[in-house]
Amino acid sequence: MTSDTEQKIIDNTIKMIDQDGYQSISLRKLARHFGMTTGAFYKHFKNKEELFYQTSIVLSQQVANQLKVAKGDAFGQLLSIAQGFCKLFQTAPNRMDFLFFNPTVIKVYRQSNQDFPFLTMIRDLARQVNPGKVSNEDFFNQIWAFIQGYTLLIKNQVTNYDANLVELTLLELTGEK
Repeated sequence: MTSDTEQKIIDNTIKMIDQDGYQSISLRKLARHFGMTTGAFYKHFKNKEELFYQTSIVLSQQVANQLKVAKGDAFGQLLSIAQGFCKLFQTAPNRMDFLFFNPTVIKVYRQSNQDFPFLTMIRDLARQVNPGKVSNEDFFNQIWAFIQGYTLLIKNQVTNYDANLVELTLLELTGEK
């Protein structure tokens, strides 16, 4: 449970992420924005890592609420999520970059974490469509690497989003083709 001040800090962190990316955020900048000292800031978050973690939870829930996950089979749901991520990288690249690549979230990928139920759902869907050539964890890593890699290419404007490419790649990975 966050206080009103903590929620305002998280909301403003999201705004700063949207404007300039997460790499430019400092606790000093945030504290100054709120007219508080960094010491006062530390009463709400013990460090930038904790702030980023809490912000990641909020953004993860927002993204989960935004994505329209198809009902039905696991493949269709996974495809819907992957395509939704690609679209969000086009419309909110800094926000999605933070959600996928900030150092705090990278740690979450290495562990089972109940704070990010959406990631747990993707792991479960990957397990359901795993053709069995590799372990469930390795298969999740393949799926996630494709989604992250492709969305990073979209974000950096190396390529344009192609829904058919996403579907074909997932079909090949899952053996559903």
